[in-house]
Amino acid sequence: MQARFDSIISSLDDCRKALLAVSGGVDSMVMAELFLNSESHIPFEIAHCNFHLRGEASDSDEALVRDWCSRSGVPFLKKDFATCEYAAEHGVSLEMAARTLRYEWFDELCRTRGYSFVAVAHNANDNVETFLLNLLRGTGIKGLTGMKAVSAVPVPGSGTRLVRPLLGFSRGEILEYAVKSGVIWHEDHTNADSTFKRNCIRNEILPLFSRLNPSFLETISADMSRLSREQEAADRQFVSEAASVLSVPVGEERLRIDAERLRNMPDPEWLLFRLLEPYGFTSPVCSDLCSLIGRQGTFSGKVFHSESFRAVTSGTSVIVVPASRTRDRSGVEVRKEGEYSVAGIRFSVTLREWKEGMPLRNTPGMLVFDSSALSFPFSVRLWENGDWLCPLGLRNSSGGRGRKKISDLFVDRGYSLPEKEVAPVVEPSGKGNAPGHVAALLWERIDDSFKVTEKTASVVVIERRP
Repeated sequence: MQARFDSIISSLDDCRKALLAVSGGVDSMVMAELFLNSESHIPFEIAHCNFHLRGEASDSDEALVRDWCSRSGVPFLKKDFATCEYAAEHGVSLEMAARTLRYEWFDELCRTRGYSFVAVAHNANDNVETFLLNLLRGTGIKGLTGMKAVSAVPVPGSGTRLVRPLLGFSRGEILEYAVKSGVIWHEDHTNADSTFKRNCIRNEILPLFSRLNPSFLETISADMSRLSREQEAADRQFVSEAASVLSVPVGEERLRIDAERLRNMPDPEWLLFRLLEPYGFTSPVCSDLCSLIGRQGTFSGKVFHSESFRAVTSGTSVIVVPASRTRDRSGVEVRKEGEYSVAGIRFSVTLREWKEGMPLRNTPGMLVFDSSALSFPFSVRLWENGDWLCPLGLRNSSGGRGRKKISDLFVDRGYSLPEKEVAPVVEPSGKGNAPGHVAALLWERIDDSFKVTEKTASVVVIERRP
């Protein structure tokens, strides 16, 4: 086993220094021993996470790893995590919380301490278990390609390498090595609890597969390799087709899909699933949305949910936005020039002298008000039902200023539901202001009574910031 392991490590590029994630279980303890005895002599350090989920057992695991490092002369790094609090705060499972916390820490260590990669002890059995879990979840081909021997740490924007040097070894081989080499490890008692899906597969399904086919690990691993090649070909097709239906690149927080173009693609449901899968949308949800896109009739205003995002139909588009976006109706009071923010929208407010000959036409992302009409303090808040203004140039049947609801302006301007939810307005102060009367819908229309005139001496400029 050592010779095969050394061959795997020697094939890696850039092996100046490694970080090993060691929990105290048999897989990671064997991995540490293999690195210690490797002929490659790569310098390495140990990282141990204490998630404090199993009481004294968690502390015992930490002590085991610390003692091994002390005996072996290997640097020991440890971090304590408030895993339960993180899971509650972010609304995720304990398993997902622990995964996020450890990989973010590993990524930080690699970036700050100069490791070439972080090594984790996933083995061939783990890979098959993941394959079967994804098969049950309905993740499509991508979820059936298995873990890769070398990939990126699953942290957004990270370039840190994640290496799995034991991926080609079975759990049986690892246990045999541990026993023969006198490796000490701790067994997590929760591994015997088959109420967890992965444990059920490990304890009940895989033994049955072994009876049916003693070589099932090699068989499924070979299938995963073939599926991985199929996935690479599908990825190339996806990139080409996605470019023709997207107005926002894949990977951005916000996504806009042209429903008309999607409808005319060779396999719209497959393409839609590939587009929405990174945002947590399941295959059944994508199927329902695709059915809506393919039908004639009402399209706008439908909302589909994943755990963290919403897909909203609007006009001829499907718009994906974070589900956590909230409405801060309190807004912000603008008392002077400066930088402000409402519902994540940043803007600046400046007071400028107005001179004859200056252009009256506003540029996109900017509105200009007569400062004698819009004086400090005023408020910027998200719009509410009942808000209205008198748009420039709009007249009523008597020739006076015409009134228009902000909600009607949304229709005129083709606002989508997500855009409506975070549309800011300017509310002037003063007792004489009528209920719901706003000075502007930022950055679309200004009320006629706040416009710049020949008598204007100075102006208030509200400009959107990136």
